[in-house]
Amino acid sequence: MSVAVGSGQWQQTSRPSDYAYPTQAPKGRISGLPTTSSGKPFQLWAQGLFCTERSLARRLKNNSFYPFTQQQPNVFVLEYYLDTLWKGTLLFIVCILLISFGLVSEVQKQETWGFPAYGVGVGLWLMISSLPRRRLVLNHARGVYHFSIQGRTVCQGPMHLVYVRLALNSDAYRRCFFQLVLCGHKLEPLVLVQLSERYEQMEYLGRYIARKLNINYFDCLAMSYRHVVRHWPLGTAFSPGIVLRKTGAYDGGNPQWDPDV
Repeated sequence: MSVAVGSGQWQQTSRPSDYAYPTQAPKGRISGLPTTSSGKPFQLWAQGLFCTERSLARRLKNNSFYPFTQQQPNVFVLEYYLDTLWKGTLLFIVCILLISFGLVSEVQKQETWGFPAYGVGVGLWLMISSLPRRRLVLNHARGVYHFSIQGRTVCQGPMHLVYVRLALNSDAYRRCFFQLVLCGHKLEPLVLVQLSERYEQMEYLGRYIARKLNINYFDCLAMSYRHVVRHWPLGTAFSPGIVLRKTGAYDGGNPQWDPDV
């Protein structure tokens, strides 16, 4: 279901979702979720270093469900390590070398060894906190998602709590930059593309990913006709104030490349 948020009203643009959402997710591990290892846990690191919209489009050509893998029909799995693992490791090694060789132990007759020592502590903390493997499962067969760290359940709930978001940033010159982020309740935001000025291509990629994974997509504006809502909280689809949107109110754009080739 796609909606438009404007003038303080949600507007329905397609049929209601066929999924039924539980009012409360059961505690503990969800039975029936796939438990086998899947995907490349370090794939998001390269995307974080070279995260342009074109590199994401190339990855989507190879795997239309990127960054997830389809393990079963209507079941998508993403296993990953946070990129703060390599960042913390690099910071730890650099600071250890600085302390070992005494390169910054004194500057203008002032002792500065405390700065690399502090860096060692921060780097070590980042390494330890990022070592556990994360696992996110989108299980449309059950209508729930499940997020765990090193096999321990952190959160599970209905599908409307997981979504793709187009985030907006600006610099001192008021130039707009866009990020494509995978978000969710109690999930660490996963940046798929960051700091791109091409709004139309970023929007197309975000809507494409959300459609393939069958999750919600939200535009950078809070009130926008470009939101695509496929999953609603229980009872929302029948709330007053939802009216049909005018046909042809939105044109999805005409990108020069299509990842679905």
